[in-house]
Amino acid sequence: MTQTTAHHDQAQQWLKDTAQQARASQMVVLSVRLVQLVAQISAFWFLASIMQLIVVTQHAALFSHLLPLIVSLTAWGLCVYLADFLSANAKQTIEGNLENSIHTILNAQQIAITRRFSATFWQQLLLVNVSDLGDYFVQYSVQKYLSVLAPIVVLLVIFPINYLVALCLLLTLPIVPLFMILVGNGAANLHRKHFVALERLGDLFSDRLKALPMITANGQHQQQAERLNTASNIVNKRTMKVVSVAFLSSSVLDFFATVSIALIAVFIGFTMLGELNIGPEINLHKGLFMLLVAPLLFSELRTLGKFYHQKAKADAGADRFSQVLAECKATSQRQDAQEDNKDNGFSGIAWLNYKVHTPCLHASKLVVQKNDWILLTGSSGSGKTVLLEALIGFRQASHSLNADTALLSQQSCILAESLAFNLHLGSSAYSASQLEQCLSEVGLNEWLSGLPDGLNTQMGDLPALSGGEAQRLALARVLLLQKEIILLDEPTAHLSEVQRQQIASLIHEKLADKTVIWVSHHALPEEWFSQHWTITDSEIQVLS
Repeated sequence: MTQTTAHHDQAQQWLKDTAQQARASQMVVLSVRLVQLVAQISAFWFLASIMQLIVVTQHAALFSHLLPLIVSLTAWGLCVYLADFLSANAKQTIEGNLENSIHTILNAQQIAITRRFSATFWQQLLLVNVSDLGDYFVQYSVQKYLSVLAPIVVLLVIFPINYLVALCLLLTLPIVPLFMILVGNGAANLHRKHFVALERLGDLFSDRLKALPMITANGQHQQQAERLNTASNIVNKRTMKVVSVAFLSSSVLDFFATVSIALIAVFIGFTMLGELNIGPEINLHKGLFMLLVAPLLFSELRTLGKFYHQKAKADAGADRFSQVLAECKATSQRQDAQEDNKDNGFSGIAWLNYKVHTPCLHASKLVVQKNDWILLTGSSGSGKTVLLEALIGFRQASHSLNADTALLSQQSCILAESLAFNLHLGSSAYSASQLEQCLSEVGLNEWLSGLPDGLNTQMGDLPALSGGEAQRLALARVLLLQKEIILLDEPTAHLSEVQRQQIASLIHEKLADKTVIWVSHHALPEEWFSQHWTITDSEIQVLS
């Protein structure tokens, strides 16, 4: 419970920090909305004045009487357009910043961060939560201020005309936000449950699609269809709960607003008829003006009620963002520590009670000396890749390697940059001949000669790379950069037997003076390695 509360607090803090960054654009939109409100009230005043002139004094409305009304209506319309335009631009900017932050995280940690969350999680984050947060910062956050300022402006306008009407509005006003708070807390909780159910349904459906051959082989179509149907019904029920709360909130807001305006209309009507003689005198001009302006007291609150569900959606989105950022913050701190220790060089480590938190891995003692070659084995899914990611600092663990480290993963990372950049990663220390030699060593010289622009060829969907070619390109990068510690996760995957032996020998030759931890399911010469680690039942065992 404490951990859940702490996570919720982190999400709320992230929401506040991000809102602070969007404060300037929010204030601009709010200012335009306030000018729009003043223009609207002015238009009502001039309209009521014209009606007084026509109905009571029986005079024709001249152009001089209509001009202020025309100016007010024009200003009102321009402010509506300008506010919508600024809101759309602000939302686009905010969503762009959020998407850029996600892309930065994905570029920095790639498969290590994506594997920590489900595919449905990332889909909801990018396609739903980013848009929800944009709506929250641009619409709800601005409307929150406007729903406070608009009633104050309306009361200040009405009070000098008739204090009794202003007091009546003031007494009924607190009921609306009080109910919104009560309903809003329940709505936020329902939204969170709905998003959890939706994510689980997506994960279940995706998992069953991947396992379709196994389901077919075991004749489990009917059973799995029933499970999907049950999960779908749960999502439908939670969706209807959210919708019912939204309808309830809107209905109650409309009820209180209608009752309040009706009471004021009755009071003004009876006062104008002379049936009530309480308070200041009311003529058609004042009475019509107050009836036109009074709904503005509740209209901004009703608009806030319409946007109130955005807060619940933003809370759900903030929960997802804070989860990702919490992982990245821990990773960033470990990587900063690695940067601080690069100049000192790697001299070896000796760790007691080493632990990886998620998924759980542990070792009573791990010792790595400089220039050690360590073979890491274990069954599929035992946690070999997880251990490498923890060692480099991509996962939370009790210790990580504070040295200049490179990781060659099974999913090769090819950036949408030039081939040369994919090799040297922006460093100017390597010549074109060195890059070409490195590609030749991994058997990509013929592939290089077929590229239209050679080393300047932009990588992406084209030119097409097979799995083996992409793996060898990533290996060429590792061999070129020559980090102190090299973590190899199946570096010879996607290669033929002949190519596998050639690449393995090349790695041994080029990295002989480096510290290497090598994950492999294929037999390798024992004399290459000074240690052998294996993972069994979440325990890292040192065999030699």
